[in-house]
Amino acid sequence: MTFRLDRVFARPWLAAGGCLLSISCTGILGSEDAPEEDASSVAPGGMPLHHMTASEYNNTVAHLLGTRLRPADGFPAFGAKGFDASVSALSNLSQVLVQGYYDAAKKLAEDAFSNEAQRAKILVCDPAQGAGDGCAREIIERFGLRAFRRPLEAAEVERYAAQYARARSTLEMSPVEAVQHVVRALLTSPHFLLRIEAGPDSERSPGALNGYEIASRLSYLLWSSLPDEELFDAAEGDRLATEDELRQQVDRMLNDPKSAAFFQNFFGQWLGTRTLPSHNVDASLFPLWNDDVKGAMVDQANAFFAEFTTGGRPWSEFLTAPHPDSPRLAPLTASDPEGVRGGFLTLPAFLTLSSRADRTSPTSRAKTILAQLFCVPLAPPANVDIPELDAPGSGSGPVDNVRAKLEKHRESPDCASCHDLLDPIGLSLENFDAIGAYRTEYPNGDPIDATGKLEDTEFQDFSGLLPKLQGDPQLGVCPSEQLFTYALRRRPAGADMSTFREIAARWDSGTIADLVKHVVISDAFRLRGGKGEAQ
Repeated sequence: MTFRLDRVFARPWLAAGGCLLSISCTGILGSEDAPEEDASSVAPGGMPLHHMTASEYNNTVAHLLGTRLRPADGFPAFGAKGFDASVSALSNLSQVLVQGYYDAAKKLAEDAFSNEAQRAKILVCDPAQGAGDGCAREIIERFGLRAFRRPLEAAEVERYAAQYARARSTLEMSPVEAVQHVVRALLTSPHFLLRIEAGPDSERSPGALNGYEIASRLSYLLWSSLPDEELFDAAEGDRLATEDELRQQVDRMLNDPKSAAFFQNFFGQWLGTRTLPSHNVDASLFPLWNDDVKGAMVDQANAFFAEFTTGGRPWSEFLTAPHPDSPRLAPLTASDPEGVRGGFLTLPAFLTLSSRADRTSPTSRAKTILAQLFCVPLAPPANVDIPELDAPGSGSGPVDNVRAKLEKHRESPDCASCHDLLDPIGLSLENFDAIGAYRTEYPNGDPIDATGKLEDTEFQDFSGLLPKLQGDPQLGVCPSEQLFTYALRRRPAGADMSTFREIAARWDSGTIADLVKHVVISDAFRLRGGKGEAQ
C-alpha cells in the first residue's frame, strides 16, 4: 500500500476518493498558513484585488524610477498568513497605509528628478521645448504605461494632462516641476498601487485576459515587479496569447537576475527561509550563531532552490539532492559524518527555522514538514491544555533529552494520537541541533536516539525514514498547490482543485521551471473566469 501522509493525518479533501486510515489527529483544518482571502468569493481563475506587497512595491519603483529608496519597508504590515500577496486589498486599507502611499509618492517623485540619470527614465522629451503640451502628453502616456502596466485610456491621458496644465498655470510650476507633479499623482493612483484586472477584452474570447494583464501576472509571479520592455512589446503584439510564447518568456525571465525575487518570495514564503534573518536563537547556547551564518543559510537555501528551477534538477530529488557548497557554513558542517546531509530537510536553514531559540522541537519539525512539503497543516487539538516540555512542573532543569520529555505528552490520550505520528518524524532529525549542527548527544550527555516507527516502517535515523517520505505522492502534488496559490494570489477552491491536480500530474515532479510553465499556460492563469466558468 502506498504511504499517504494526507490520509494518515485525515485531511479529507486531499484524500481524493479513498478511505481514510483510522488513525488521525484533531484540529487539522485550522491551518496557521491559510491566507486571509476567502477564495470562495473569487471566480475560479480570477485574482482577488490586492495591494502590491512590500517587496513588489519596492521592486516596482526601483525598476520604474531607478530609485534606491525602499519606501514600503516603512508601510504597516498587512498581517498576512501564508503568502503576502494573498491578502485582500480593501480589507487592509488603513488610513496609516494611505498616508504612507502619499508620503512615499512625494519622496519618490522628488528623488526621481534629483539627478540626470533618473530624470532621463521619465523625460523622454523636453517639456520646455515647443508650444503646447504635446511633450507632456507623450511623457504621461509613456510613463503611465509602465506605472499602470497597461496603456492609459484617452480619458486618463486627458485628466493627467489637465493636472499638468493646472500645475503650470495655477501653481506656476516650471515644465519639469509640473511633470514631477503628475508623476506624484500617478504614483498615488489605485491603478499603480493595486493589481487591477479591469475586465474582458471585447476583442478576445469571453473571460480572456488581455496581453498586458498576462504580462503583469507573469512579471509579478517571477520578478515581483513590473514587466520589462520585451514583455510590454509581446503584450502589444498579442504574442502572449500563445503557449509557446509563454514558455519562452518563462525561460527568459527565470534566467534574468530579477528572478532572484522568485526564490526569495515564492520559496522564501512557502518554505519559510525568508524569515530566517529575524529568527531568534540563543547565542549563549549556540555560539556559532551570528549574522554571517544566518546570511549563509539563506544564500545556501536560495542556491538549493535555484537548482530545481533553472539548474535542471527534478523535484523528485528535493529530499535527497546534495547541498550547494557554503564555505561560510563550514564551522557548522565541518564535523558532519559522511552522508548525513542531503535534501531540503537537512539544510541548516530548515533545521534552524523548525527549532526553538534554545533547543530543537521535534513536534515543530514534524508539523513544518507536513504543512510545507505535503500541504497537511495541523492545529493543536481543541480544548486540550498542552503543557510546555520545559514548563514548571514538567521536570527539573532545562530540556536536554527531548525524547524523554515527549513521552510525557503521549501519556495523555488527548495528545497521544498526534504525537504517535508526529514524534517519529521529528525525532528522526534529533541528530541536528537547533542551528542544524550535527551531534550525537544532548547537552546533558544523554545519547541521541533517532530511531522510530511510522506505520509499518521502523528506522534507525532520518535516512531510514526518508524513503517513506520520498515515496508519498502528496510530495509531488503540494508544490502545484503552493505555486497555484502564489500565482493566483488565493487558495484553490472549487474547480481549481482539479486544475492543480491536473497540473501536478502533467508536471510529474519535474523541474520548478516546468511547473511554472504548466501553471502559466493553464486556463486558471490566462482566463479571468477559468474553464467552465459562466461569464
